[in-house]
Amino acid sequence: MALLPRPRVNLVDFCVVALVSAAALGFVLQKAGHAGVNKVIQGTPKIAVDVYITGLKTKDLDLFKVGDKSSITIRNQPVKPPMTITKVEHTPKQVAFLAPDGKKAVSFADPANPIAHDFTVTVVDDSEQTEDGYVVRGNKIKVGNQIELEAFKYRVQGVVVDIRVEK
Repeated sequence: MALLPRPRVNLVDFCVVALVSAAALGFVLQKAGHAGVNKVIQGTPKIAVDVYITGLKTKDLDLFKVGDKSSITIRNQPVKPPMTITKVEHTPKQVAFLAPDGKKAVSFADPANPIAHDFTVTVVDDSEQTEDGYVVRGNKIKVGNQIELEAFKYRVQGVVVDIRVEK
């Protein structure tokens, strides 16, 4: 009677089977309505995100144009494809001075930095809503997040100041 060779487990084959199993499990969980770390998706609204950029030194006040696309980066994670700019507001950079009566402060455009401006740029895109907040292509977005806007002529940092559902 001939001895049959004992089957051995090949480490590479085992890793491939484990990876395929994990990917299949992830796909099934995603299709079942779970996002990220087991968060249930409650809806997929279109959201408007207001980004405040302070003290941007530029002579081009039409740097951000309504209808243009702007790539965003959240926590060093690029969000692709770009989001659409729907609203832009800008004011000259303001500084506060004490009024002559000494009781209140008044603000004026900064005379030391006449080309500095504050911008509020609104970008719109689809998102997933979880009980924890809004998720834009796998990135949680919340008020206070540092965010970068980037296009052909600019790459600027700002902060999220408002998130609302776009109707």
